[in-house]
Amino acid sequence: MTHPYLIRRERCPACGVAEAKTLFACGMTESPIREHLVALYEPQGMIELQYLEGGDFRLLECASCGVLYHQDVPGDVLMERLYEHWIDPERALAQHELHVTMDTRMMFIREIVLALEVVAKKGPRLRAFDFGMGWGDWCLMARAFGCEVSGTERSPSRVANARANGIEVVAWEDIPSRRFDLINCDQVLEHVVDPLETLRYVAASLEPGGLLKVSVPDGKDMPRRLARGDWMAPKESADSLLSVTPLQHINCFQHDSLVAMAGRAGLRVAEIPLSAQVAATVDRFTPTHLLNGLTRPFGRKLLTRDTYLFLERAP
Repeated sequence: MTHPYLIRRERCPACGVAEAKTLFACGMTESPIREHLVALYEPQGMIELQYLEGGDFRLLECASCGVLYHQDVPGDVLMERLYEHWIDPERALAQHELHVTMDTRMMFIREIVLALEVVAKKGPRLRAFDFGMGWGDWCLMARAFGCEVSGTERSPSRVANARANGIEVVAWEDIPSRRFDLINCDQVLEHVVDPLETLRYVAASLEPGGLLKVSVPDGKDMPRRLARGDWMAPKESADSLLSVTPLQHINCFQHDSLVAMAGRAGLRVAEIPLSAQVAATVDRFTPTHLLNGLTRPFGRKLLTRDTYLFLERAP
């Protein structure tokens, strides 16, 4: 039976394989998922459980690529209710402004400086595009470094905020006609119904020699967390299941599955020269931050296999 507000995905959204293993299943309005959703959304604005009645939450693991994904995900009506009503835009902006730290801004600076060092750009200005720009912080920082900035966002309140800050908003259907030297895709692919096709669509606008940065929550610890089964664990705790929370985080990647999906989209992991990583090491000059800044390039280049990637077009 079809659900009026949920749509079913019959295949893995990252590789298209139908075979999958069920890791967790529960009715959307049954315990412990009901309590999890109420605790998540009521502080942000509201929750309307009537939209979820009769719906199931089923977390699957792809038998081929290992991506974790929700079988049933919000359709357009429920998506709009969730992001514009359950999550109150004014409250969300206030919370966002409260929690954007200096460390967050320094991370943006490092990314942009690194891109300026690496991208094979002819001419004075790098064209930067933020796919899923949220409240526009990354675009504003890129503009401060002289980039021509634009972004896209499905939330009307966030689009209005971007325009109020002078950020060009690119419509979804206009993306293929544009060309960008740097694309930021931060905390987006875990939310979209078809991450492979979305990444392929966006990557088509990447200039040869350009960089596409992808970052998603890392699901490498998810089997242990699911075995623990604490759906009320706080967001920052070691047992948090927020990375697979129903309705929002509908895809969960590890390093290998994200790299493999990027390959299917015509992308590969970019080899960032160590010199560029060192040049992008900008930090507050306390002893701790300076040490972290100097060692970060070596850790990022040699040690990590995470879900923060710089990608380039594959030959």
